[in-house]
Amino acid sequence: MKVNYYEDRMIEENHVDVFYSEKDHEIIGIMNYLQSYEIILGKNEELTKKILPNDIFYLETVERRCYAYLESEVYQIDFTLKNFQERFQSNGFIQIGKSMIVNVYRIDRVKTDSNMRMRLIMENGEVLILNRTFKKNFMEYLRNIQEAENEDYR
Repeated sequence: MKVNYYEDRMIEENHVDVFYSEKDHEIIGIMNYLQSYEIILGKNEELTKKILPNDIFYLETVERRCYAYLESEVYQIDFTLKNFQERFQSNGFIQIGKSMIVNVYRIDRVKTDSNMRMRLIMENGEVLILNRTFKKNFMEYLRNIQEAENEDYR
């Protein structure tokens, strides 16, 4: 793959253009990487903050409002869970309950719970419950990520 870098002090905003003849594994990886730097605006009572998707541990909808939970902060964002997952699924976001999406890259460990549920222990110590209705999709999503990572190391 050919990569060119150009410095132009006259442009107002940095930008990246990706040209490809075929949307292969390499291009999809680049697109996912660049998407992880897309800025989301989060609001709380005190301020508005720029948030990167990778900083989000999980999202939850409460009373028709979507909240992004970071390591120790919570911000309201202008997304529905469905729209957020469609846009950022390739960055590790998967639904684990009717009103919750988790960033699998922020899960520290998984513990089996009663009634076929699973506890997801996040890097910040919070515990989320994986609803059994979403367990199959969640486990399949993890397998797909693992297979993709194994392909990258070949």
